[in-house]
Amino acid sequence: MKKPPREDEARGESGLAPGFLVASPSLRDPNFQGSLVLMARHDAEGSLGFVVNRAAEVRSGDVLQAVDPQLRAVSRAMGRDQVPVLVGGPVQPERLWILWRPGVVPAGEEDLRVAGGLAVGGSKALLEAVSSNDDAGPYQLLLGYAGWGPMQVESEVAAGAWIPLGLMEDLVFDVPMEERWDEAVRRLGLPPGGFTVGSGGAMA
Repeated sequence: MKKPPREDEARGESGLAPGFLVASPSLRDPNFQGSLVLMARHDAEGSLGFVVNRAAEVRSGDVLQAVDPQLRAVSRAMGRDQVPVLVGGPVQPERLWILWRPGVVPAGEEDLRVAGGLAVGGSKALLEAVSSNDDAGPYQLLLGYAGWGPMQVESEVAAGAWIPLGLMEDLVFDVPMEERWDEAVRRLGLPPGGFTVGSGGAMA
């Protein structure tokens, strides 16, 4: 696996990562309609993000059971087996990612630090650490991810499909999943569902 870029490399010159992409009402792609995407990486090679407001059909207990039945038992005893499982994106939907706040459970070299207070990883050791430690803090599970090729996101933003929003960590862990898109739109200073995006991505 390619080593993730450092946080300063991941941010890139455009400032799209770390941050969010807020889907415009004009975006009709069923994979992204009404979505809020956490942008974890953006550089000359492309972009990596995760949809953070779409529930998966499985529960976290089911995911833990599939990984290790004993892990589910330990997590359930600690009340940490009912965390959100999200559809992170259409790419490799069978791949599991863990989004968490590094602290008691630190980010390793194989993990990607989105920003100072957020990181994503996909190892079994990380899953065990965050799901079976009372002091690990909140975490979320994501199935799949969203990926873009070089300059693809810039093109979609310019076309009005997405509106960039700076990183606000509370949108991920403190705002209920079903309210995240509306809250992101509100923080853009726009009425939910009542805005359009003109040419060049300008809000109209």
